[in-house]
Amino acid sequence: MSTANTYPEHYSADDIALIEQIKTWLAEHSYTQAALARLSRVSASSLNQIIKGSYATSPGKLLVSVVSAMQHAEEAETDAVTAVETSVFRLATTAFQMARRNRNFSILSAYVGTGKTFAARHYQRNTPNTYLIEATPTMTMQALIKQLARLVTGADSKGSIDDKFRMIINSLANTDSLLIVDEAETLTPHVLDTIRRVRDIANIGVTLCGTETLSGIIKPAQGQFDQIRSRTLFWPETVKQITIEDAAALVQTAFGTEEVPDDVIARLYAYSKGSARMLVEGLISAVKQLRQGRELSVGMVDFVAVKGMSLQALAK
Repeated sequence: MSTANTYPEHYSADDIALIEQIKTWLAEHSYTQAALARLSRVSASSLNQIIKGSYATSPGKLLVSVVSAMQHAEEAETDAVTAVETSVFRLATTAFQMARRNRNFSILSAYVGTGKTFAARHYQRNTPNTYLIEATPTMTMQALIKQLARLVTGADSKGSIDDKFRMIINSLANTDSLLIVDEAETLTPHVLDTIRRVRDIANIGVTLCGTETLSGIIKPAQGQFDQIRSRTLFWPETVKQITIEDAAALVQTAFGTEEVPDDVIARLYAYSKGSARMLVEGLISAVKQLRQGRELSVGMVDFVAVKGMSLQALAK
């Protein structure tokens, strides 16, 4: 096993400990360095240099990404719902953390299929005092209050809507709680204003998630949502698609320890048109079902996409 003397001075003791952890993990699992690097969204050459001790700068930040990817890979092995840290997943997590920390609004808008809802559900499941409302076009103020009261108390409470509203406020007031509202663009102005009142009185964080339409609803100055807009401290640009690096991590996770060729990943990404949903639930699922033990190749991806999913063929 390597010792601290093997590594350059700009490697900290924590860096060295993580490197040894990675070496042990690779020895105990069937992943290659290249496959682990892809899961981590770190270049294979960088990971190789880090492990060999020839990386030119401090590797601490990259090592954290690698160890996080190892943990996610172990979740996949136990059939848990695996959270791949795509750029959308990370952006969503930042939005949730900012709203909670500042006890104010954050807004996350993204095109359909990019993974914002998955990120919201994963964060809610794994973070205490987080409440997720999945909005619908028919949701009334009364329905919102009833659902939120159930989430906060864990039981159906008796009393009027006003009673339930006050109970929600009393339970949440000045806590580190976070309310995430997904599909927020479907809500009426009255319901959105009720959410704003919960935030104001209880002094908690709220993240509004939605499609690109959400930004168009709230952004106009002097509009009916000025009070939400003025309370929003984190509002990144609308996410239009996942990146090729995101696609590589998703593909590698789906195929586990098997190292997937770069040209296959590029082809899958091209057919997905930047949609994580199309990539994971459509293309990858179809390839797995129709593969029948054959080697992964661009030709196979083309066959599955065109013959199995009726997608338009890409140029060779």
